[in-house]
Amino acid sequence: MEIIRSHRLFYLKLLAVALVIFGARLWLIHNFGSSVPYWDQWDSEAAGLFLPWLNGTLTVGDLLAPHNEHRIFFPRLQALLLLILNDGQWNPLLEMVVNAFISTLTAILLMIVLNNLLGQAVQNWVLFSVALLWSLPYGWENILAGFQSAFYLMMFFSLIALWGLLLHDNFRLKWWIGVLCALAAYFSLASGFLILLVIMVLKLYLIAIDASHRPSHLPTLLVSMIITTVAVLLLVEVPGNAVLKANNITEFLLTFGKTLAWPGVIYPWLSLVLYLPFLALVFRILWLRRKPSHAELLVLALGGWVILQAASMAYARAQGGMSPTSRYMDILALGVLVNLLAFYFIAQTWYGLPRLLKQYLNISACLWKQLVILGIGGLTVMGSWPAIQQRHAQGIEQLKNTREFLRTGDLSVFQNKPRLHIPYPIAERLASLLANPQLRAILPHTLTVPTLLQSHQTHSIFVANGFFPTTGTYQNETTLGSYNSLGNPAVGTFESTPIKLAQGFMEIPVAGYLGEKDLTLQLVVEGQPDPIIIKPAALSREGWVSCYVRVPDQPFKLVAIDNRPDLWFAFAMPRGIGTLSFGVIWILKQGGILFFIGLFLLSLLYCANCGYPLKRKV
Repeated sequence: MEIIRSHRLFYLKLLAVALVIFGARLWLIHNFGSSVPYWDQWDSEAAGLFLPWLNGTLTVGDLLAPHNEHRIFFPRLQALLLLILNDGQWNPLLEMVVNAFISTLTAILLMIVLNNLLGQAVQNWVLFSVALLWSLPYGWENILAGFQSAFYLMMFFSLIALWGLLLHDNFRLKWWIGVLCALAAYFSLASGFLILLVIMVLKLYLIAIDASHRPSHLPTLLVSMIITTVAVLLLVEVPGNAVLKANNITEFLLTFGKTLAWPGVIYPWLSLVLYLPFLALVFRILWLRRKPSHAELLVLALGGWVILQAASMAYARAQGGMSPTSRYMDILALGVLVNLLAFYFIAQTWYGLPRLLKQYLNISACLWKQLVILGIGGLTVMGSWPAIQQRHAQGIEQLKNTREFLRTGDLSVFQNKPRLHIPYPIAERLASLLANPQLRAILPHTLTVPTLLQSHQTHSIFVANGFFPTTGTYQNETTLGSYNSLGNPAVGTFESTPIKLAQGFMEIPVAGYLGEKDLTLQLVVEGQPDPIIIKPAALSREGWVSCYVRVPDQPFKLVAIDNRPDLWFAFAMPRGIGTLSFGVIWILKQGGILFFIGLFLLSLLYCANCGYPLKRKV
């Protein structure tokens, strides 16, 4: 009974940590994310994936084609699937939310695997560490860019590959899952094959010291070698990226040290301090020629994987001995958890040591933890937040400039702008893509610039930009409103020609006093006796708010009625919203709520786990 209760408590804690991580990422996306596709998305997704799909010419070769040094088959597959499921509408915010889910799922799997291997001994430490490492925004570049799914998918597949190939018997289902995920890791990001190098090193060690079970290690070793060979043969050399590589061994070592020194990425010498627990664990196992437990194997593999990833970063992106950029920090942060677990394994050998020596070791461990916490805090507050705010400001400018080009078709909108105020570095290339009618049809709804609705009526009181002067236009669009040359006293109706939208939902921005008596905006659907009434959640007055409504299956007319001589209202043209995009609008607003629910639940469960007695025992 106690075991069942313990399992239930763990999974409740797991749920709480998942809510904290997912909620924190949703909150960041909601407040700082941009719906405008950014840089590589225009080439890799728009031109290389979506247009061939729309033209019916997309092939498997296109999905496997190189993008820089990578063959991002699974990220492309994810992007295409989201486009199809979202009623044929491209939405970077949707991609970000899915990436947040994949990252949260990776954290959940890691916590379950570690709990199964270690039990309750370090359960709370693992849960707390993962919650902290996964919810802070030092990896903001990945969180706020839908195209960065490659990093999340690579981490997800690499973890399952380790779990399947290292911890399960040959040729069982879980072992085969590990094989497939090892392949998937490479076809998500080029450095995904590094997980196989770690597995090969561990298997060679086990073959060397575990004579009685040598044959059992050979299948995993051989499969890892085969997949690694294929991956190396498929690697792509990009001449244009050669300038980003280390020019000499000094630059490589400098960047390698800074990378492993995470979160203290300014000081390369800190890498020796921060990885001291892991190095001590490796040295002890090699010195004793001891066969590691499954838990130790996993920690050794994760640590070796982070080190190899850091080496690949230092090789490919080390010009001038630079520090690692934000997009690599999700991987590097895993090194903190690895070293914490290495501390745990090493501490098991401290019991027989002299008391004074144990005190020094315990003090050193506490100082190490404080150093990491201070480093993470400093990196988040001083490094990440200013960059996040800057990226948000750039996103606002990119949205404004892209919409203006779509509205006017004027290339000068993109020219002579700061480089990061347009979402692609070459204005002419971006303009040519946006001029493509097929691509325009799938753009995010925030980039849609609908044409003005036409009316059957010869005269209507609803006129172009008919709103109170202080209201202002809606995103420079031409809108319709009942505030005309007569002012408020004008009364009458507007009835559009039939409309048909391809998406599952629509957005209609409104201003004025819609919602008051005798002011009505409605959809009149063919074959339906009753109209669909559109009403904002609150009066918009001299501002604009959006109303959302499901798109009818049949063509419909938009009918506006103003029978109030003392009030007015205006509306922008309806624009389609994909079904998943509509869900994203809702779920992003819940990010902060989910985060605090997770925190509350986690603190509640922690208090319950302390086992405070409710009454004194007699």
